[in-house]
Amino acid sequence: MAAAEMRPDKRILVVDDDDAIRALLRTVLRRRGFGVDAARNGIEALEQMVASRYALVVLDLMMPRMSGYELLEHLGRQSIMTRPRVLVLTAGLEPRDFDTELVVGTVHKPFDVDLLVDIVTACLDAAPAAQPPAAPEELALPPESRPN
Repeated sequence: MAAAEMRPDKRILVVDDDDAIRALLRTVLRRRGFGVDAARNGIEALEQMVASRYALVVLDLMMPRMSGYELLEHLGRQSIMTRPRVLVLTAGLEPRDFDTELVVGTVHKPFDVDLLVDIVTACLDAAPAAQPPAAPEELALPPESRPN
């Protein structure tokens, strides 16, 4: 796909606490024509999901403040019509069972960038267009996760 061909209906949110991974994925995916936003943790991701719609979230599991596991739990409580699909990035070696209606795949770190982009593209081509943003109350942070 040419870089000039934008796919606004296929927005991606990259959620990872590693600055280098966020920057790399943002750059590579934008070159492929995707709209890409980034967040450092689950709390920032939820804040962005209130304002924008995403077709796919590329999610690290081990992060400070709100982990990817906690974000997955939170997204799992959303309506299937408003939640994005998730591609999990993990350095963990143990396989996990995730809700397959929410998590479309798992990629282990370190990863091959070209392969990851191919997986992201396949996930987006298989996914319906991004749904409207969830209602703010649906994404509201649990009291224990709110910043002081």
